[in-house]
Amino acid sequence: MSFPLKKEKLHIFVDIFRTLRWALRELKSFRVRLYLYVIILVLQALYEIFIASRVGNIIDLALLDNMKELIKTASIFISMYAFNIVICIISNRFAAHNYNGMYNTLELKVYRKIMDSSWEELTEYHSGDLITRLASDIKTVAGNTSGLVPTMIAKLTMIICAGIYIIALDYSMILVAIIVAPIVLIASRLLMGKIYKSQIEIKEIESRINSYNKETFNNIQAVKAFNLGNSFYDKMVAFEDYRRSVDLRSNKYSIISWGISFFAGLLGAAICIGWMFYRVHLGAISFGALTILIFLAFQVGDAMKVLLNLIPTIMEYMASADRVKKILNLNDEDVISSGENIQSFADDAEKNGASIKIEDMFFKYRNGYEVFKGASLEANPGEIVALVGPSGEGKTTMLRIILGIVKAQKGMVLASNGISSLPLGKETRQLISYVPQGNTMMAGSILENMKLVNPDALDEDIIDALKTACIYEFIEQLPDKLHHMLGENGLGFSEGQNQRLSIARALLKKAPVILLDEATSALDVATERQVLNNIMKKDPKKTVILTTHRPTVLSMCDRVYRIADKRVNVIGDTDIKKLMDEF
Repeated sequence: MSFPLKKEKLHIFVDIFRTLRWALRELKSFRVRLYLYVIILVLQALYEIFIASRVGNIIDLALLDNMKELIKTASIFISMYAFNIVICIISNRFAAHNYNGMYNTLELKVYRKIMDSSWEELTEYHSGDLITRLASDIKTVAGNTSGLVPTMIAKLTMIICAGIYIIALDYSMILVAIIVAPIVLIASRLLMGKIYKSQIEIKEIESRINSYNKETFNNIQAVKAFNLGNSFYDKMVAFEDYRRSVDLRSNKYSIISWGISFFAGLLGAAICIGWMFYRVHLGAISFGALTILIFLAFQVGDAMKVLLNLIPTIMEYMASADRVKKILNLNDEDVISSGENIQSFADDAEKNGASIKIEDMFFKYRNGYEVFKGASLEANPGEIVALVGPSGEGKTTMLRIILGIVKAQKGMVLASNGISSLPLGKETRQLISYVPQGNTMMAGSILENMKLVNPDALDEDIIDALKTACIYEFIEQLPDKLHHMLGENGLGFSEGQNQRLSIARALLKKAPVILLDEATSALDVATERQVLNNIMKKDPKKTVILTTHRPTVLSMCDRVYRIADKRVNVIGDTDIKKLMDEF
C-alpha cells in the first residue's frame, strides 16, 4: 500500500518542476525580469538574516549596560529594518509589472492558438470551457509564475541560509537538523495527491458552470418561452452544490495537510529551542547567540509556514498549467501553399473568377463518422450551384471542406482560376465569402459589423452591399442609420434582417466565391430570389454555392446536387420539379 502512495508523491514533485520549466519556456521573454525579481527576493531574504544577526549584539550590549553603544546599534538596526520595508515595496511593484506582462503575453498566446488551431480539435472544447481557460487558468498560471515561484525560491533560500548560519553559530545544531528535517518533510508531503486531484475537479466544474451559463444566456429567449427557468435553476443548484463540495473537500485536505505540517514544525521548533537552552546552560553559547538562534529559528518557521500555505496554490497552479498546456498543444491548421502563390492566384481569380472542383473525395471526422465516399462536385464562375438533401447528410460539411476548415482524406479538392489550380485550405479562404447558418452578427453598430471583413470599405461600398442584400431601405429608416447599434447576436433585428446583413457583409469581402449555408431560409421567396439575382447581376463572374431545404430557388440554379448516403449526385429538372411540388 505504501509503494503506490510514494510513487504518487514523487510524481507530483516531478510535475511541480515540469510545470515551472514549462511556464518559463512559454514566458521566456520575461526570464530576465523574473530572474531579477528572484535575485531581489533572495537578497532580501539574506538581508533579513543579516538583520537577525545584529539582534545578538543588542542583547549583549544590554547585558553589559553599555547604553551609548546600545542606542547606536539599535538606531542602525531600526534603519536597516526601515530599508527592508522599502525593498518590500519595490519588489511588490516589480512583481506587479511581471504579472501583468506575463498575463497579457500568455492570454494573447492562447488566443492566437485558438484562432490558428485545427477546427476539429477545437470543437472538442466547449466555448465556455475555452473562456475559463483563457481567463481564470491563465490568470492562475501568470500570477503564480510571477509570484509563487520567486516566493518559493526566496523562502527556500531563507531556510537554507538561516540553517547554515544556525549551524555556524553552533555546530551541534546539525544533529537537531538531522532529526527535525525528515519529520517536517514527510509531514508536508501528506495529502498532496488528494489536494491536486481536488484542484483539477474544481477547475473542471468551474468550466462546466461557465459552459452551462453561456448556453443558458445564449438561449434565454427559449428558456423563458418554454418556462424552463426553474428547471435551469435547479440544474445550476446541482452544479453549485457539487462545486461547493469539491471546494470544501480540497479545503479539508489543505487544512489537514497544513495542520500536520504545522504540528510537525512545532515539534521541530520545540526540539531546536530546547537544545539551544541546553547549550546556553552548558555555557557553549552566549545569550546574544541564543537570541540570534531563536530569531533565525522563527524566521525559518515563518518561511516554512509560508511554504506549507502555498501547497494548495501549487496544486492549483499545476492544474491550471495543465489545462492551458492542452490548448497550446493543439495542432495548427495545415498550410498548403505559399503566400506568393495565393496572391498571384487571387489576382487572376479577380479577372477570371474562380471554380471549385471536387472529384472522388472521401471524408470522415476525427470521431470516425464517415460523411463522403467518392463525392464529386463542380461550380464555375457565373453559376449558382445548390446542395440539397436530408438534414445531417453533409451539406454543411461540404462547405467546410471547400473552406478548408476540415480536410478530405482522399480525392481532389481544388480551386481553379482558369490558368492554374490550388488545393483548397486555410490560404484559399481569402477567395471565399461565407454566410453560415444561424445568426453571426455581433454586438456593435451595423457599420462595425460590416467592416469586420473589410476594414477599408468606404460608406458607399457598404451601402452598395446593403442594397444588393435588399436591406438598405430598412436601415435608411433607422434614426442612426449605419451607426444603429445591434445587441448580442443581432438582437433588435429579425432573423431575416440579420441574414441579409450577413449576406451584405460577405459581399463586402469581394471574393470570387460565395458560400450560402441556409443563408436565405428566413426570407420570403420573392426576397430570396431578388437577393440572388442582385448578387449575380452585381458580379456576373461570381461563383455561388448554396445549401437549402427550400426548393423554391432551385429553378434559378445552374446545377443542383443531392447529398445523401455519402454520395453527391446531380439531379435533373424532373427531380427538381418534384421537390418543388412536394414543397
